[in-house]
Amino acid sequence: MNLSSRSQDRKRGARFFSKSDIDEFKECFSFYARQRHIVNVEELKIIMRSLGYSPTIVELQTYYKKYQKEGKIDFATFLDIMHEHSQNEKCQEELVAAFQSHDIQRRGYVNASEVKNILTQFGEKLNKREVDALFREAKIQPNGQVKYADFIKTLLTPAPDY
Repeated sequence: MNLSSRSQDRKRGARFFSKSDIDEFKECFSFYARQRHIVNVEELKIIMRSLGYSPTIVELQTYYKKYQKEGKIDFATFLDIMHEHSQNEKCQEELVAAFQSHDIQRRGYVNASEVKNILTQFGEKLNKREVDALFREAKIQPNGQVKYADFIKTLLTPAPDY
């Protein structure tokens, strides 16, 4: 590979993001990636979720298998993964639509018991303790109402890693 094609490779994923996004991605990548490369699916998961994205385990495995070279993913390739994933993930819009499907009267809230049932029974299931912790963080009473606009903000705020 010559120098100009390497330079073009580095720019392929970068062209889809602002400089501030790339700086944020680079800082997170540099913090978590061992030896300046992602070397397994777990590292990819930690980095993407730390950036506020919500890839499933299957998506992470697919990205790693598709993009790794000699068991490693460099930063330029990581930007390609982020671009591909950002095309698929419209997290906030999907969550609003999901809550609205349970809010037939369009009041802006749903029963906490219904939310708890969904979180423990569907998708990447949470256990009762995880749901209780999430409700405490969002200040939701277990038998109360969930104002989903506020709840979505809580869900999409990355947890601190300290």
